[in-house]
Amino acid sequence: MLPLVGYNMRELESELCQIYGVSPDALMELAGLTIARHASHANVGVIVGPGNNGGDALVAARHLLDGGAKLRIFSLQTESPKLKYLIGHGATLVDAIPELEECDYIIDGLLGYGFKPPLAHNLATYIRELNSLEANVISVDLPSGLSPEGPVYGPMVKASATVFLGLPKLNAVTGIGLLYSGWWSYYGLGFETFFRSIKTGAYLVEDDDIRELIRSYIHRPYHKRLAGIVTAVVGSPKYFGAALLVVRTLIKMGTGLIYIRSHESVEDRMVATEPQVIKGEAPGVFVIGPGLEDLNLALAYASRPGPKVLDASALVPEVLKEARDALITPHEGEAARLLDTHPEFIRANRYDAAKALYDRFGCVVVLKGPGTIVYDGHDFFVIPATAYQLATGGTGDVLSGFIGHLLSRGMPLRDAAIVGCYVHAEVAKMFQHGLELDEFITSLARTWWKKYEYWWQKYEPK
Repeated sequence: MLPLVGYNMRELESELCQIYGVSPDALMELAGLTIARHASHANVGVIVGPGNNGGDALVAARHLLDGGAKLRIFSLQTESPKLKYLIGHGATLVDAIPELEECDYIIDGLLGYGFKPPLAHNLATYIRELNSLEANVISVDLPSGLSPEGPVYGPMVKASATVFLGLPKLNAVTGIGLLYSGWWSYYGLGFETFFRSIKTGAYLVEDDDIRELIRSYIHRPYHKRLAGIVTAVVGSPKYFGAALLVVRTLIKMGTGLIYIRSHESVEDRMVATEPQVIKGEAPGVFVIGPGLEDLNLALAYASRPGPKVLDASALVPEVLKEARDALITPHEGEAARLLDTHPEFIRANRYDAAKALYDRFGCVVVLKGPGTIVYDGHDFFVIPATAYQLATGGTGDVLSGFIGHLLSRGMPLRDAAIVGCYVHAEVAKMFQHGLELDEFITSLARTWWKKYEYWWQKYEPK
């Protein structure tokens, strides 16, 4: 997993320079070269701020100039030797950001990880002017106006792409920050082994991490009880569809035994629709909440022995206070209700909100949204996916069923949450149109079975 950092990035760079003898100028050269490779076009604008990000942008500009690019530069560093070199060798210095409107690409080097809100008035104006242009914007390290950690407020650059340098910054991989970062890539400045060795308490989940985590999953079960036992406490006469989505996800994932507890009419209809579902309950895993209108049922099962997924209607304080061995999956609106605040506050403080939910209810937290956060009381794990296709009613019910299946096959709560959210988002991104949920469930199951069989063969002892 890739460590995430905030303002402590400065300490890490200082350690690299002071203890290991790395030159700050060398790091800037590596950063600038990387940015230039992402912006190698004929007509490029460069915005140079007063700090090191501005220096990175100037180095990138030099490499682009060597490559034959036509450069237009807006700079707050008026006395920089790097700037003087560029102007002396053909680059054009402009007086205002709107003068960059003819550029194909613009490098955003206005502000870096040292920025702390609030924005000065002139900087806010520059950001708004940049966002009004039609050019593709490549941000250096993180979009200008976005603080690396802490509350996310105010105007920020809406980047087409962002190149994370050294390590990704906390606010750039979740919520609004992830949306404004655009397409992102990561570069370890030639010292990736050093940066990856850092323990920060917050981590970006990568594909290889999923391969490792599924090793705790029961592969090739010997019989149906080892294939997982799940009781779905879901649905109501009004919301039968939510129950059906959970159950169909469990079925297509290959869950061994599936029970349902709900309103009697829902149980009867479910068994008639999916004959392999059994009315009643059994010891094992519980998925509680999607479509459920009977709070007493949620209360009755929240404290039962066995791992649980609590979602939707089960996300109320009365139920969560009774929950044991559970994970919860709120979106920002549900999190706001549980914490007695408003969704905008959650959106601006996603890490703090996830921690507050854990501290209040003692459950592993899955705070859904762009860059879903999983928090287990010790560390944050961020799934850096922006899957717009998931903005569809019912996808959360599918996620609950999917995580329930992973739990039933032996995954711990935290690992099931990470793997479930990651794969759920990756499959959603495969769709080039809105999600038809039965098709989505089928694709989710097919992707999982194909991948876990491949990974299992890779790791299976010979």
